[in-house]
Amino acid sequence: MPPRSPGLCALALLALPGFLPAADAPPQATTLSPVMVHASDSQVTETPAVAVHVTRERLQQQNVTSTADALRFAPNVQVRERYIGDPNAVISGRNAGTLQSARSLVYSDGLLLSNLMTNGYDGAPRWGMVTPGEIGAVDVLYGPYSALYPGNSLGTTVLIHTRLPGRLTASASAQYFSQDFHDAYGAGGHYDGRHLAASLGDRQGRWSWLLSVDRLDNQGQPMQYATAKAGGNAAAAVPVSGATADRNPNGSPRLVYGANSIEHTVQTQAKLKLGVDITDQVAALFTLGWWHNHAEDHTRSFLRDAAGQPVTAGTVSAYGSTWTLPPSGLAPTANQDTHLLYGAELNGRLDSGWRWTAVASHYDFARAQARTASLPPPVGPIGGPGSIADNAGSGWDTLDLRSSGPLGETHMLYAGVHGDRYVLDSRVHTASDWRGAADGLLGSAFAGRTQTRAAYLQDVWSFRPDWALTLGARWEQWRAYAGSRADAGGTLLRYGDRRRSDLSPKAALEWDFVPGWQLRLAYGKAVRYPTVAELFQGSISANAIVGNDPNLKPERDDSFDLTLRQQFEGGHWRVSLFQDRIADALYTQTDVTVTPTVTSVQNIDLTRLRGIEGEVSVTDVWTPGLDLTASVAINDAKTLHDRRYPLADGKWFPRIPRLRASLLADYRFAGDWDASLGIRRSGRQYGALDNSDFVDTYGAVSSFTVADAKLRWRFAPRWTASLGVDNLTNARYWVYHPYAGRTWVGEVRWEL
Repeated sequence: MPPRSPGLCALALLALPGFLPAADAPPQATTLSPVMVHASDSQVTETPAVAVHVTRERLQQQNVTSTADALRFAPNVQVRERYIGDPNAVISGRNAGTLQSARSLVYSDGLLLSNLMTNGYDGAPRWGMVTPGEIGAVDVLYGPYSALYPGNSLGTTVLIHTRLPGRLTASASAQYFSQDFHDAYGAGGHYDGRHLAASLGDRQGRWSWLLSVDRLDNQGQPMQYATAKAGGNAAAAVPVSGATADRNPNGSPRLVYGANSIEHTVQTQAKLKLGVDITDQVAALFTLGWWHNHAEDHTRSFLRDAAGQPVTAGTVSAYGSTWTLPPSGLAPTANQDTHLLYGAELNGRLDSGWRWTAVASHYDFARAQARTASLPPPVGPIGGPGSIADNAGSGWDTLDLRSSGPLGETHMLYAGVHGDRYVLDSRVHTASDWRGAADGLLGSAFAGRTQTRAAYLQDVWSFRPDWALTLGARWEQWRAYAGSRADAGGTLLRYGDRRRSDLSPKAALEWDFVPGWQLRLAYGKAVRYPTVAELFQGSISANAIVGNDPNLKPERDDSFDLTLRQQFEGGHWRVSLFQDRIADALYTQTDVTVTPTVTSVQNIDLTRLRGIEGEVSVTDVWTPGLDLTASVAINDAKTLHDRRYPLADGKWFPRIPRLRASLLADYRFAGDWDASLGIRRSGRQYGALDNSDFVDTYGAVSSFTVADAKLRWRFAPRWTASLGVDNLTNARYWVYHPYAGRTWVGEVRWEL
């Protein structure tokens, strides 16, 4: 029979020669073949659930301009990447929409990149800390079925494995991209960018190192539009042209009069990885990463008065009505960020076949400023009053101690302990010049900490040659503390500390009933604790904190997966049935049971998310050189009970489509040429809990069908050139914000 998780085994075996000497595997039944890991693959272990392996060769077949693109064709997964360089690219999966960032985990070489300080559009993984050229492979795990991962794994867990050289290696690449964007409002045009990257590394004796640098400079399309409601002093209204009469997603009328958040982003990254074989059985890996982002968000007014001059604020008349434009509707913004990543790992093996790992990491928001002007053009872009939000000093720390090895002939045991701490400090000051120092008064501030300590044990018992039973449990103790809130009046209020403990059992039964065929039933409980922002980001009114609930309950998920899989020569296919019942889901909603109503992060009593998922991957289909990967998922995501917002009962849960499907075909039609075509489909979905959004427009969440293509030519030894296009048909679709239009990507790459 074939070994379990062949993709993971192959990845580990390929990685080992460059870092640790290979060890003889202990005697095991084939169902329990252990995965040998080295420092940069420390998170790769057997998991009793669906795992999708994306190779470096597969990534080269598609357009990859950022690390988030590695998940573009993963089954039943969508990344909210609105434009190239989007820092808010949130993962959506089986049971998480594109605003539920804390339901996913992303690791790079065992170091956590997920921003679990918050849960929302601003909680995306720190993709920029890994460049596309670094990636050796990616594994995507579905569901909370392994005790080795925390409760945030209830959605999607992504393991990025980067390469450490076994010899002298170097690379350089240059990309140029040009977007042809069109909309119905007047902000269409071309938005261009460029991407440069280089790396150099070597291995000498027991030492290996890799230095990489990366610079992305891109102009994105408008992310938002300035809108106005009817009303105002008709006598003072200025007649204008250029506006568009439009409707909100719920059908109510609005006037679109400008474009916001036309972002020019410049991101620079540098990373050094240093590995050393301390002994023949002990190795260490050290990582130092630096990422800097400077983003300028421009605005554009569509309005012109009778003299042809732009109008950015005030009262206007258009389409027979009067409209009032807010002064800040077209105010520009800017972001300045500098992040640091420190990682250290010690990894070893014993003669008995046991392996052990110690991993520590620190992610530091050394600089994190969001600047907002108070005035529209022409004053706002050059200066004037505004505000500066500063999150510097925020970040997280993690520590993991793990071990795994055989017990007798039929057991493989995994054990470990985990600790983490998340720190979020947010301060907003007024500024006389929003581009300068925060020299004004404190407008608001909040801060807080969360901490988790965990221990886990998981045993894989091969009680017969073709059967395996996995039993595990993860105990977690969570603490929230040091929460505070301040306002402009100097009032400082503190939250009480909280603590709770939970046990999350796991179980899976696998049967290799004929050679190459496997049937697996898995169950996992997961507890996803509230983030700092969910707990403490409120406001002060009448000397009391309002607008948030520091007593939020954690999300509790009971998850099942039944998977049938066949591995055959040249590929595999699988079909999975899954269901998650999540109690106390955390989501922003309006509590209509109180007067006045309160809008904040609240617990939804019960949601259910279930579906069927299939994928197939085959090489040399019909003819040599033609590779095909395809997937389809039918999801059924419902709010079963929401006592605070009963209008959501029985409705479709937001931002999870009924259908997700993808197809990627690559054809090596000549010795040095290959071409690929990819198609991605996302079905009907909603943005509102009560499904009241029915107009497909700005602010809505669209269904879409998008085609991508790429042509690649290895025109000389070590040289490759490619020309690709994303969104080939220039489809217009939304994730509240507009997605990118047709984007051409040209690349030249040299690799030693």
